[in-house]
Amino acid sequence: MSGLFTYTVRVILACLLCAHFLVNVALAASNESDIALPDDLDVLLGTAAPAKNIFSGYIKNETAYRYDEPRSFTKIRNILYLNWQYIFSDKAKFYSSGFGYYDHVYDLFDYDTIAARNVRDEKEPLVFLEQLKKEKDDKRVEPKELYLDLFFNNLDIRIGRQYVVWGVLEGIRIVDEINPMDFRELITPELLDYRIPLWTFKANYYSKKTTYEFIWIPELKFHQAAAPGSEWELIQIIPSTTFPENYNPKFSELGLKITRDIFDAEVAFSYFYTWDDYPTTFRVISIQDVTSTEPTQNLPIFPTYTRMHMFGATLTKEIRGDILKAEFAYVKDKYFAIVDQYTDGFLDFDGDVQRDHIRWGVGYDFSFWGADISPAIAQWFILDYQNHILSDEFDTTFNLFIRKPLLKQSAVFTLLFIRLINFEETYVKPRVTFNLTDHFQVTAGGDIFIGRRTAFGRQADSAAAGGLVTPDQRAHFIGNFNENNRVSMEFKYNF
Repeated sequence: MSGLFTYTVRVILACLLCAHFLVNVALAASNESDIALPDDLDVLLGTAAPAKNIFSGYIKNETAYRYDEPRSFTKIRNILYLNWQYIFSDKAKFYSSGFGYYDHVYDLFDYDTIAARNVRDEKEPLVFLEQLKKEKDDKRVEPKELYLDLFFNNLDIRIGRQYVVWGVLEGIRIVDEINPMDFRELITPELLDYRIPLWTFKANYYSKKTTYEFIWIPELKFHQAAAPGSEWELIQIIPSTTFPENYNPKFSELGLKITRDIFDAEVAFSYFYTWDDYPTTFRVISIQDVTSTEPTQNLPIFPTYTRMHMFGATLTKEIRGDILKAEFAYVKDKYFAIVDQYTDGFLDFDGDVQRDHIRWGVGYDFSFWGADISPAIAQWFILDYQNHILSDEFDTTFNLFIRKPLLKQSAVFTLLFIRLINFEETYVKPRVTFNLTDHFQVTAGGDIFIGRRTAFGRQADSAAAGGLVTPDQRAHFIGNFNENNRVSMEFKYNF
């Protein structure tokens, strides 16, 4: 705890020094001295006027039932979520939020049935199933946001644990790579529920027509994998993974975004010096004589997190009541896995190759028959592509979000549709939310996964010679959960 306390103190002191520097820069840049800093700290924090305490939150039950074999309730989760705002004045505000939950499903049903591991891994050797960990995601308490806002005439500063969203296309990560994702339930939660907040210093400086946003992130966190052995397990961090040092200034992430209105459109340009949230699985390959009778040794794997540069741009423009949205990113120095072998019999580049790539996406929000409809298409493509790279040269995704109020029933219907075109995978998330009172909501819905599963290495097959078979090597995402289709109910009380 002493180490964590020391890190926290360092972060807060560094953020305050940055705040002091930016305030002075803003003062120097303002010819009219329009940023008036009060001499009395009590006035800045609002103690000269009555402060306000605002508490809010919700209590929610989430229940899910998998209707694929083995059929089972997979979640009976009771959640308490709390928000607290302390408004010192119109110049300063403190905000915090956090949640805790307990999942009763593990008290009522067998773990292996809930995880469906015997069905999901039926082609794997029995010893593989027996060695899988059994980690229950049955209880969790976690703070979310915790930050202080300071407001001046043309400068806003936010210091603390927070989300920073730079993208304009919902549910598509092109420019929006600042906060890592929590895959404990894959992509089924709401957007903010699967983002991971980070300790961040953020400053927004407003000139007449342009906004400058600077972020400094000393805390390093990466994508959170689902619990080992659970129904959502896909990837795990292995013990040999190399992590950059947390709260070390030279490993910090830095970003700058400039936003300006151009021809009645909001245009932003950004730069983000970041870490890839997926580790690069570097491998050490030893050359072996093909005539040798000695057995081939296992490949040493050294997953390591690597740096990337992201240059981005976004556009938002209203067109006759509709909204056109677009994002573009040029990503430099990302590593991509390779799978094919050269003719000399060993893998080059230690198992990964470094390439620049481009991401782009376009969306259009419009209304039709009383429904809000938001289709979007996004694509990655790798520059200087070579056939031995595991990823496709072009990777295309289509998203569709529909929101339709049902006025007579005081309800709202929503539908999220995601199609990974290259992988031939689909995720469908229908929901109907009934607003029974101003505080109480009931939601019914489902999660449907369509596609094939990942296949690497060799799989068990009693009919094959030696009991093993080598399938077509392929990597998939949504298709790995094609037997996790479920229906769900939510009961939520807001206070």
